[in-house]
Amino acid sequence: MEKGMHTTEMSIEEEIRQRADKFQSIFENSAMGIFQSTLEGRFLMVNPAFAAILGYDSPEDLINSIQDIEHQFYFHSELRAEVLAAVESKDGTCRFEPEFRRKDGNIITCALSVRAFRDAGGKILHLDGFIEDVTEARRWRDAIREQAAKLSDENLRLRTLFKDRFRLGKIIGKSAPMQEVYEIILKAAGTDTSVIIYGESGTGKELVARAIHDLSGRSGREFVPVNCGAIPETLLEREFFGHKRGAFTGANADTRGYLDRADGGTLFLDEVAELGLDMQVKLLRAIEDGSYFPLGENRPKKSDFRLVSATNRNLRQMVKSGKMREDFFFRIDIVPIDLPPIRQRREDIPLLVDHYLRHLTSDDNPPVLPGKVLEALYKYEYPGNVRELQNILQRYLAIKRLDFLGSFEHDHESILSQADEDGPLQDRMARYEKMQIERCLAVNRWHRGKTANALGIDRKTLYSKMRLYGLISPHVEE
Repeated sequence: MEKGMHTTEMSIEEEIRQRADKFQSIFENSAMGIFQSTLEGRFLMVNPAFAAILGYDSPEDLINSIQDIEHQFYFHSELRAEVLAAVESKDGTCRFEPEFRRKDGNIITCALSVRAFRDAGGKILHLDGFIEDVTEARRWRDAIREQAAKLSDENLRLRTLFKDRFRLGKIIGKSAPMQEVYEIILKAAGTDTSVIIYGESGTGKELVARAIHDLSGRSGREFVPVNCGAIPETLLEREFFGHKRGAFTGANADTRGYLDRADGGTLFLDEVAELGLDMQVKLLRAIEDGSYFPLGENRPKKSDFRLVSATNRNLRQMVKSGKMREDFFFRIDIVPIDLPPIRQRREDIPLLVDHYLRHLTSDDNPPVLPGKVLEALYKYEYPGNVRELQNILQRYLAIKRLDFLGSFEHDHESILSQADEDGPLQDRMARYEKMQIERCLAVNRWHRGKTANALGIDRKTLYSKMRLYGLISPHVEE
């Protein structure tokens, strides 16, 4: 029986020894600093990780070097008293984030977890704890907080600056609908989120895109506008991604694409609804993570661009009809901005008229329009929106007559008579062609697809003629 008891005692001792070895291994090999200290301020035990975090050669080096934890270890010595008070009043673990002195004199920030070890009577025998160096993490956190505070202050400053103003950048208007647009622009400018601008033709979608870019942190880099409806489908991939020398016949040099040019800046996809399904697929990856392959290149390139798109079409309906990929739609339609047509913000017409008269005459004191002219301008529906208003004013300054080409009451013979002025036949035909195109655009509310169909020409031809005749203003874009 004595032999059996002796065997049992040996088994218990072996189990205790194995457990001790296991805990010793954890203590020695832990990546987190582990310590044991007295209430009076001396370290009893520290593991190698603790010594390394504080820059000491070994645990013994640290224990022998630090005789007074309060003054030699804590950067702010008064925090030692706060830690002790918290530990004494609480049974569980207390957590802090103090600054400690390393052996080399540098100051580090550590996450400190400490608890009191008590005897059966509740008396504290010593303190057990863990530390982890969080200096870099704290710097990042502080930097993020500082940046967030700066962005918040800048956002507030911009809101205050532009609140109830009559313009933002080159956008004119003080109406309630435009104030709402300004608010969204300011919010969008503070992020890198994809923006989609909805609006009828001529409402100023590119001006909104430029305002977002100019007010953002990317304003120092390039704003790259792309008219998706004006690029032949066979050239889309080359234009967007660029190509390497020798990628195809005639490729005599490396060429940058839109994505490369927009790196660090803003890529503006105007008439984004005109992109075919194949091109949508090819752009998806670039939109998701910025990577793409130039033609002839087998290694991906990266572009850190911010995407802003614009359209006058119903993209959700296009998704339902299969003309736009759903995944592509959800990548571009994150922050929508709806631009109101002029007929929904008539109070802005006097401001717009004054602005364009000053621009067209290059005069700070533009001519004063007769009351009947102003009244007619105010009542008109403007199917071509801001662009049409500018063209109407340009014609008025040229011929001193107000022509609303979108009105069905307009005298067709007067158009013929205007084109029948003196001059070579080629000039007369050009004037007549311009008026016919402009009239058809107005009737079709400046929808290029419908206008091209009505005129019996393709969209690319219509676009070229609109540029030729100045019907796409460099100052009032889509």
